[in-house]
Amino acid sequence: MSRSFVLFVFFVAFVSGCGPSANELHERTLSLLNTEADRWDGGEKFATTANDAYGRPLTCSVKKTTLNYVLEIRSNGPDGLPKNSDDIVVTRSKGHNESSITKEAAKAVEEVSSGASSGILKGIKKQLGFGGKEDKKE
Repeated sequence: MSRSFVLFVFFVAFVSGCGPSANELHERTLSLLNTEADRWDGGEKFATTANDAYGRPLTCSVKKTTLNYVLEIRSNGPDGLPKNSDDIVVTRSKGHNESSITKEAAKAVEEVSSGASSGILKGIKKQLGFGGKEDKKE
């Protein structure tokens, strides 16, 4: 075999197998997403300028739910199209301690207990003969 043919075969083998595999690109992107998510302080804002392993910018959003802030960091995956099956997504959530449920529950308990107390006092007064208007109607 000629030396140039052997070099050509090695060159073709090198070129065809020198890039990272699809799985490697996916794993690199997943690692980057997790690293970026770990930087999040749990607040209502987050930004990143990082690019995924495909060379495209990541997108991120923070949504407030009843109990948590939820961070979503997304790579559009190999095809670059958003919100389809090849996207790579990482989420994190952290409590924000701003829950209106706690306030509403406390308010409800207060109203129920105050209503119950009021009812008990009226019952005791009535039994002792101090019912006021209710006794006069009988």
